[in-house]
Amino acid sequence: MFAIEDNPADIRLVREGVDAADIELALHVLNSGQQAADKLTAIDADSPEDHPDLILLDLNLPGKSGFDLLEVVRNESAFRDVPVVIVSSSENPDDINRSYELSANAYITKPTDPDDYIEMIDATVNFWVVTATRSTANE
Repeated sequence: MFAIEDNPADIRLVREGVDAADIELALHVLNSGQQAADKLTAIDADSPEDHPDLILLDLNLPGKSGFDLLEVVRNESAFRDVPVVIVSSSENPDDINRSYELSANAYITKPTDPDDYIEMIDATVNFWVVTATRSTANE
């Protein structure tokens, strides 16, 4: 699983939420848009074990924006079918609509309460990694 987030406090809450999910899942945190783009495009199509199960993506990042990264995942990466969940503080309808237009699987506004944030990450991970059924056509 990748969390693409530059805020240290949010990263801590994401880690706690993943831990709360009680799933064996490797969490890789990428702190900038460019770092994430480089990492995502370097993953080999023939190495599905390196493909993330889920990408949590902030929109406001240094370097490339979350929108730019969503385009990279959907158009330039070897894992176009991996769920991408936007986790953003923005409640702007334009940001939400653009995320879905670029094929985000979900858009979640970051809760302000830390306990709610952890619970949201736990629920998101459980849904997308455990509950949701994904195509296995390419596996």
